[in-house]
Amino acid sequence: MKSLISEFSYGFALTHELVLSLGSLSAAPIFPSLIEEGREGGGYDVKLEAPGVPMFIQFKRSECLKRSSAKEIKAGARLDVPYYRMKITGKSDSFQHEMLVELDQSPNIVFYAAPMFHQKHEFDQAFLSGAVRQRSFFTRPQDIGHFSDDKEHCVSFDGGTCVVMSEPRVIEGLGIFEVESLLRDRLSEDKRPLREVADEAVLEASYARERLSKRIREKQSARQMIEDVFQEQIIKEVLPISAADTFIERQEANVPAIPTFSSVADSDMKSLQILADVGLREFNAQLYVVQES
Repeated sequence: MKSLISEFSYGFALTHELVLSLGSLSAAPIFPSLIEEGREGGGYDVKLEAPGVPMFIQFKRSECLKRSSAKEIKAGARLDVPYYRMKITGKSDSFQHEMLVELDQSPNIVFYAAPMFHQKHEFDQAFLSGAVRQRSFFTRPQDIGHFSDDKEHCVSFDGGTCVVMSEPRVIEGLGIFEVESLLRDRLSEDKRPLREVADEAVLEASYARERLSKRIREKQSARQMIEDVFQEQIIKEVLPISAADTFIERQEANVPAIPTFSSVADSDMKSLQILADVGLREFNAQLYVVQES
């Protein structure tokens, strides 16, 4: 059964709860365009002198499978019905998953989050009772790993077992209690102040992009890359300007652009600003700073 809940709505609800409570920890979502507003030193309740973990979450929707004839069970996965399935975009459409695998390196930590519900009334009940985070499932891109083909894959979970498809492979699945424990362990292992961690996190995000670019270059032949560029140039020269292009040009000519976020005075908050911007723009993941409450 398809999800009737949007990724945006689920992400908003989960973020709302994480801000209010993450057990003994605090999670401050970092939005780059707002970081210079509000409190002195930035718009976020982050303690730059205290240890902190940069945590990225990409929100997913869940399909609900209620029949034992579903493909995972047919393939040999030991899942109980009902179970849930979230899709991982294939490389033929996007390198998003590959990028998240590369980003999921210390000091950054990355999770996919998906709800263990799919209908609107379930979502409403979870949100109104403050139980979205308890009814969410988490897994790390690092545990899923890279795929050798360009096809779409999925991660399926029943609350006890988590498998990656298409060939069933069991990986670790987490609830919010286990996520909190993992984050607490990370904080106990790395006592450096957030000021230091933030700079390293930005560098690691940059290295993640470089590692993925290298993987792509190794896979693609130089000839194919040249042909793609040549074909793109032909299309640009031959095809007339479309109605959509004309529409966009008219809007941009008459409506001023929204100013980009301004740089903040504190260089360490600026590092968080850059990290949050890169996370949203290139990895499609929301950045949080997790610290002891």
